[in-house]
Amino acid sequence: MAKALLINPAAAGLVATKTKKFHRRFPPLSLLITASMLRDRGWDVEINDLNANRKLTPELVEASAREADVVVMTTNSYMDWQCPSFEIAGMLAGARKLPGDRLILTGNHGTHYPGSLLSETGAAVVIREEPEWAVVETAEALRDGLSLKQVQGISYRAGGTTHHNPQRELRHMDEFPAPAYDLVDLADYFYEVLGGNFALLEASRGCPYSCNFCNLSMFQDGYRKRSPEAFLNELDDLVENQGCRSLYIFDLEFTINKKMVKAICEHLIEKDYAGRYGFRWTCQTRADSVNEKLLPLMKQSGCELIHFGIEAGNPDIIEQTNKKIKKEKLRAGVAATSAAGIKTAGFFIFGHPRETIDNYQETLDFALELDVTYASFHPLIPFPGSPLFREKHGQGPYWEEPLMLDQSYFTPEQEKMTAQFIRKAYLRYYLRPGQIWKLLRRGDWMNYLRQMTLFRSLLAN
Repeated sequence: MAKALLINPAAAGLVATKTKKFHRRFPPLSLLITASMLRDRGWDVEINDLNANRKLTPELVEASAREADVVVMTTNSYMDWQCPSFEIAGMLAGARKLPGDRLILTGNHGTHYPGSLLSETGAAVVIREEPEWAVVETAEALRDGLSLKQVQGISYRAGGTTHHNPQRELRHMDEFPAPAYDLVDLADYFYEVLGGNFALLEASRGCPYSCNFCNLSMFQDGYRKRSPEAFLNELDDLVENQGCRSLYIFDLEFTINKKMVKAICEHLIEKDYAGRYGFRWTCQTRADSVNEKLLPLMKQSGCELIHFGIEAGNPDIIEQTNKKIKKEKLRAGVAATSAAGIKTAGFFIFGHPRETIDNYQETLDFALELDVTYASFHPLIPFPGSPLFREKHGQGPYWEEPLMLDQSYFTPEQEKMTAQFIRKAYLRYYLRPGQIWKLLRRGDWMNYLRQMTLFRSLLAN
């Protein structure tokens, strides 16, 4: 039986230097789906998650790779498809130590810079955009010594020449099998604002909106929905057989599909997972797609937290992002969620084009006004694949251009000013006595300590 080794590399530190993004121990969902697909086709599959399994070392992974017929490594995990890290030097160094003739790379970086990633790592194949089906076809071709010419959506080297095959059409999401959570230990994963024994699931991929800072390239800028039946089967297996006690439904805009939300909530209420197991879940969505009818149902089913992209406090800056939402809708969505007893998280970005220091202050003031349970502040990063990036660099992929690992719109002075303001925003927001008391009174001390670790790491960074 042929063996496939799937690798999720370790993140570069707890907080990303450029994006100020937290590198959390979330499951590598795409690799878990790929593992199921390979196993269904007769492969012996092993997953090495260096980001979560503290018993693993690079040396152990390299030893396993030498025994594998195919090695699959992602440059960035599923949760980072929208906002990939530029800090992948460690991942590149690790990839160079793996058997290149059997190495398949997936992720955002190869989607945009396939030729450069092949050169940097010596990999046999780079998968562009959504990877699962392409990985399976590539693995079978490498195992059987077949030509790669017919595998869509890949780039590879042959005869001293780089080949970029045509992109593939995306298939219906119900054709995916359930992710192979039995190959990992859910106890290795947690979300500090939700809990442990943590998993990810998806009810859709992509987004029907087109914010100018958003990178949707891994989804081919499209939006696809799963059937409720397929999702609920995975959910039941996770909770009842895998021991999942906290879940992030990682859709980009979960509640725009009201039929799916209603089906999931009613199922969770019927099963009483919250009462039987203390099961809790979270999602992210737009503030204008929640309402007073939907939110109580979500709360009753065990929804603990909803993440909202707020982005800015100045109406003109919000309009400029093409988010197509007004401040009144943002206020109303956050207020309704809080009134339903669900915690809120808000994402805020500093550094939009033509934004001034006064606009930065408007954003901080708006965050304080909304008083979300958790506020997350970040500098604008023009990720490859976003409309802002394409305005400057043209439409990708950038077939043979060097990997961009230090992208910024800012001058050094602007970058320093933005970093200082983000630090100010975190201190101003989280050192309010009311905010400290709000977090402490919940009594979940382990998760509170994890939150404080992230906060200290952010300030140090």
